[in-house]
Amino acid sequence: MARKPGALDELTQCLAATGTDLIAVAADATDPAAMQTLFDRFGTELPPLEGIYLAAFAGRPALLSEMTDDDVTTMFRPKLDALALLHRRSLKSPVRHFVLFSSVSGLLGSRWLAHYTATSAFLDSFAGARRTMGLPATVVDWGLWKSLADVQKDATQISAESGLQPMADEVAIGALPLVMNPDAAVATVVVAADWPLLAAAYRTRGALRIVDDLLPAPEDVGKGESEFRTSLRSCPAEKRRDMLFDHVGALAATVMGMPPTEPLDPSAGFFQLGMDSLMSVTLQRALSESLGEFLPASVVFDYPTVYSLTDYLATVLPELLEIGATAVATQQATDSYHELTEAELLEQLSERLRGTQ
Repeated sequence: MARKPGALDELTQCLAATGTDLIAVAADATDPAAMQTLFDRFGTELPPLEGIYLAAFAGRPALLSEMTDDDVTTMFRPKLDALALLHRRSLKSPVRHFVLFSSVSGLLGSRWLAHYTATSAFLDSFAGARRTMGLPATVVDWGLWKSLADVQKDATQISAESGLQPMADEVAIGALPLVMNPDAAVATVVVAADWPLLAAAYRTRGALRIVDDLLPAPEDVGKGESEFRTSLRSCPAEKRRDMLFDHVGALAATVMGMPPTEPLDPSAGFFQLGMDSLMSVTLQRALSESLGEFLPASVVFDYPTVYSLTDYLATVLPELLEIGATAVATQQATDSYHELTEAELLEQLSERLRGTQ
């Protein structure tokens, strides 16, 4: 029930303050004899059993190609074996609530946790099967909690860069009354995500469209006096274009993970340098935010070098760079890519990066 010393005592005290008694029992949920002993206590020395809640995780991350039988057994036992036993017990001792805490990985997959993904998907299916039998069943597919993210910083950074973000623990807990009420769906996902980034990650790395339907409608970014915009305005007029050029190059290099000491060839194509569609969305957003201007989702695709992107951005900021519109603006206005939604653009870009067009 707890992974750090003192956590159980702290939880017991917090619940006591609300009038709730917590009785901790150390027992193996996969051991029929241990569960028989525990269930026999309900209605006698313990109050009648109202609900069963299963939350379990064991094992280590591993690539599928490197996964061992022990890895699979360790992960499956506390989730699948325990679930099967608790289900059988609930048939003999009916309960009002049968709640399974699962993971969004069962829907989205996980490169390092294929065995965990499999168990999560099974929990989703099992809950649905119980519902069809007329039995209570609810499954919550959690995203990443901040308290866990804080102790898994490397994995969290990878997830965040791909669109999955940590959610505050209190936000996750606050969702429980909604997902566990009698009218709730059998399975509910509670996750913090940047859906366009997540869609780009799946399209680029797996040619999958599993989250495309969740992409939000395009939103304009209103003009704002961002820090870079303020700096650009205060810079001598004759140096502003150079400042914009350096800014574009620095952001592109950062997005691609290039070291500051390695110069970025301003004439080289971003995608020849290793940029993918996920990175292009990240760069487009970073530029939109730093310039305080709405930029189309296709901007990095249309102008894929530091030179061409700077030329285009100069037409977006004519009042700051003190220049008039150029032929680049005309090209932008007639370019069909700007009529695409973000989902359509990501599809075309991903296909080109995979060499299918």
